[in-house]
Amino acid sequence: MPTGPSYDVAVVGAGPIGSATARHLADRGASVIVIGPDEPPTFADHQGTWAGYYDQGRLAHVLEVPLITSLLATRSLRRFPELRERTGIEFTAPTHSLSVLPDLADGAPGADWFDRDRLIRNAEDLGVEVTALSERDLHREYPTLRFAPGHVGVVQRDAHILNPRELVRAELFAATAAGARVVRDEVTSLKTTSGGVTLTGKSGAAWRAHHVVVATGAATNMTGLLPRPLQMKTFGATVVLVEVDDPAAVDMPAMMYLKFLDGRLRFGGIVMSPLRYPDGRWYLKVSGNSLLANPLATAEEVAAWVRTGGGDDDVDDALTVLSELMPGQRLGPAHTRPCTVCQTPSGLPVIDRVDARTVIAVEGERGAMAADEIGRLTADLTLRGDWNDGIPQEVFRARWADEFDDVSDKAVPA
Repeated sequence: MPTGPSYDVAVVGAGPIGSATARHLADRGASVIVIGPDEPPTFADHQGTWAGYYDQGRLAHVLEVPLITSLLATRSLRRFPELRERTGIEFTAPTHSLSVLPDLADGAPGADWFDRDRLIRNAEDLGVEVTALSERDLHREYPTLRFAPGHVGVVQRDAHILNPRELVRAELFAATAAGARVVRDEVTSLKTTSGGVTLTGKSGAAWRAHHVVVATGAATNMTGLLPRPLQMKTFGATVVLVEVDDPAAVDMPAMMYLKFLDGRLRFGGIVMSPLRYPDGRWYLKVSGNSLLANPLATAEEVAAWVRTGGGDDDVDDALTVLSELMPGQRLGPAHTRPCTVCQTPSGLPVIDRVDARTVIAVEGERGAMAADEIGRLTADLTLRGDWNDGIPQEVFRARWADEFDDVSDKAVPA
């Protein structure tokens, strides 16, 4: 049986969305407990679920096809200075965000993620300055890089690289300073009664709360905490880290590169400028090609994927892309890291009520940059009991597996 206080809200999951939700709840005066495992020290012998935020760099920008995604990110970015000031934790660094994509005028088949005009219109709608770059402009603005022929670009010069680990640390720091309690455990069951909810952890500990927020990311359908699964798919993705001796010698923005040649997409993903990882070394991060190649359905499958360390085939893709982009650049050893992403039917977050006491908050691959705003919306829904935002709640409605046949492919490269 639970001992100790009963909390207003228990947040299950201590990643970007869970920590942000806990922070916004605590800032509004709610008594909050946030429960989630800490980052495992290794993945070679890992058991259980795995979080996508175990990383040093994500793009934080408006160059996203769904306008809602860019709006959520913009709302988060505008609050980041205040969060930095409150916590003293630096979790962003300025960068150019460059999207390179085929020139549709040359006859390449159209698709949402190849639509440069749509990216530009979305940025204009949010009042963010971006610049269209022709093929010639690309070479003039980034003279050390060699892009595939027939490609154009759009750049946001005031974008950021977001460190998701440090973002979580800042959100939890602010949450605890406002009175929240953080417990490093993994919730294995929820039992709802007329008086509230009892949560039980893997350790055997138990807690009580009036309301629960489930923010367990790509593992949500595998936790057994929901009465029925969401319509959502989970995938094992691979991050390739390529070591560089001198980061100052690499003149490259952070970019989304969609390389389309000879009638097909040859590479689609992120190529990140040098990042310093916890081992003290600097790496170029490449990810994307195999994003949807490894579907995972159970916690055991996630654990098995994590233990592989990621797909070795992605190393060749990463080295090929980097060698083409930066001919002559000396590259060090390449390493893979496992990641997990999830895919919703709309490609947008899920923020919705499960029942009178439970709220679900899930975002897949782009959760880090939008997490603070997703957390704010989740906290508001939890405390108010109804929706109170200019974005219609229908946009974020939970779709359950027994309501639809399948999830359409809405995920994009990580």
